[in-house]
Amino acid sequence: MPQRRSGATESPRHSLFRDYRALIASLLAISALSACNSSSGSDGEALTTADVAARYGYNVSTATLSPAFALVPEYKDPNDGYARDLLAEQCLRGVVEYRAVKPGTAPSLIDERTGQLTFNEEIAAQWGYPQFRLPNSVGSAVPDNVEITPAITDAMRQCGGRTDKRLGAVPARLLSGIEDAGWDAVGSSAEVQQATVAWRTCMAPAGVIDLPNEPNEMPPASVVNPTRDSQGNETDTANIALSDREREVAMSDARCRAEVDYDGVVLRTRAEVELAAIGRDIQGFEAGRRAYQEYEKKIDEVITELG
Repeated sequence: MPQRRSGATESPRHSLFRDYRALIASLLAISALSACNSSSGSDGEALTTADVAARYGYNVSTATLSPAFALVPEYKDPNDGYARDLLAEQCLRGVVEYRAVKPGTAPSLIDERTGQLTFNEEIAAQWGYPQFRLPNSVGSAVPDNVEITPAITDAMRQCGGRTDKRLGAVPARLLSGIEDAGWDAVGSSAEVQQATVAWRTCMAPAGVIDLPNEPNEMPPASVVNPTRDSQGNETDTANIALSDREREVAMSDARCRAEVDYDGVVLRTRAEVELAAIGRDIQGFEAGRRAYQEYEKKIDEVITELG
């Protein structure tokens, strides 16, 4: 599925501990480096998408990641969170148990860098729409049976400050802007719209009476109808049993997406726009790459020391 995803459904308890992890990591304190704000006009005209692709050896037709991810491997590296968790584990020792879980420890259908959920006909046959029943992954957190007291919360804040001081801010703003530009273009892309029409035509034999306008809105209520709370939020999705009807529709959905190359069209659309954004500020992009390389050295040092 090419839409942006935050991951599998989590229990409220696990979600709470993710909030504490975010507090420790202070990832919301992202700031841009001044070098990343430079304009391309100071050193000539903007590069074309073809120029940028040639410069970095990026092939739009065969790439499996968009340029933001492919050209800057450090961008959204799961080891960033792991290093922060290791520092939290060390800092909170004697205060509360905090487990740091290494990325890739457990098999998952969700890409840890991009946050996208893998979906194909084989997965559909086993899981239906897997977002409704993937088990909660074991993540970095305080054990579930530990009560988070005000004293522990205060210690977490102090540890988060120490982590920020050691690692500094994540230089993600420029890359995030480039990635966002690619995603924003998907909704208005004529090629994506054509692929969507072809997908709807392919799905007609499945007989879905409330077939959505686009694949990203699958599945509709006639196929999977999760329980919702008073605010309309889905609840207890992990407990939805896989029905024969859901499996049948999911397999048709996955097959039709592959036949019309929906995911490929979306990725190529994003890639072209990301390349254009890079070309408009090549100096800023180069500065962002260098900043990430320097930042990654600090992450590697922590993992070598504590991992």
